[in-house]
Amino acid sequence: MTDTGMKVGRRQALAAGGTALLLSLLRPFGGVAHAQKAVLLAKQVPRVPEDPGDPAWNQTETLEVPLAPQAVVKPRRYEPGVPSVTARALYDGDRVAVRIEWTAQAQNIGLGAVNSFRDAIALEFPADPAGKLPYFAMGEPQNPVTIYQWKADWQHGREYDANEAFPHMVVDWYPLTGRKPGEIAEGSDYGKADGAKVYHTSWSAGNPLGDLALQERTPVEKLQAEGFGTLSTAEQQDGQGKGVWQDGKWNVVISLPRAQERFTFDQGKTVPIAFACWNGTKRERGGEKSISTWYFLALEQPTGVLTYISPVAVAAVAAVAQLVGLRLLRREKDADAQE
Repeated sequence: MTDTGMKVGRRQALAAGGTALLLSLLRPFGGVAHAQKAVLLAKQVPRVPEDPGDPAWNQTETLEVPLAPQAVVKPRRYEPGVPSVTARALYDGDRVAVRIEWTAQAQNIGLGAVNSFRDAIALEFPADPAGKLPYFAMGEPQNPVTIYQWKADWQHGREYDANEAFPHMVVDWYPLTGRKPGEIAEGSDYGKADGAKVYHTSWSAGNPLGDLALQERTPVEKLQAEGFGTLSTAEQQDGQGKGVWQDGKWNVVISLPRAQERFTFDQGKTVPIAFACWNGTKRERGGEKSISTWYFLALEQPTGVLTYISPVAVAAVAAVAQLVGLRLLRREKDADAQE
């Protein structure tokens, strides 16, 4: 290579280095747009709302998340029942909440019939984000995930039972429910009298899907998994939430404590998150669902003096870098003239 070629190469390298420096300085402040596409930024509020219609949600950023059918293990799906969801996030001193929106042809809340299937949405994250990233679909052995699942029937089950699905049904008498002869009992009635729960077999056996006391307290179940077929209910149920179906869309809030068993959702910490959605219209349940890969949830730092000083410092450093580059280029130009 000639001397002239070497000089041109140095100049190109210098220019490229200056560009790389500027981009690296601007990246934390949103200077590179595509770097934010996989991040759901949670904004701080005095208290996270559980109502999806709360005005606080209008001040948040959105994250569009495409979903794919779960086709790894049986029962498989080859078309997503829900093609995508839109997520927003807020947090306060104790909790973080995510609002998830998706299009639904109908409101499927499970009307107590064997051929009815509920709509549902789940938020998942590693049980220990500091460790190796687990597989996004249900985790891995010795590398578990934590899941919070909102279920439409848990929220609306007290309003719609078998008698709503079959309005012309008649009964004679349900013992130990407190109901009069000819009056249809609700499932929750079996928890009001001593010994009555035995007639609600799944609840009596300790099955959380039949735990009407839990469902009355929250429509969100906390679960754990270490791979396909290992899903289990968490001992401590601390999820909250609410879903609203309107104009062909579900808007669901899932609220959970920032302090989890192995870590805390702290400001400045980025935690991997994934989503799963069930479409009752398409008879989806269990492993038949639409899922996402890993995305990321970050808690926004509160605004302070540093927020305003840092961009100025970035601009100053960039200006210095540019001046140094121009001075080096001028020296090389003067050296060329002397030659």
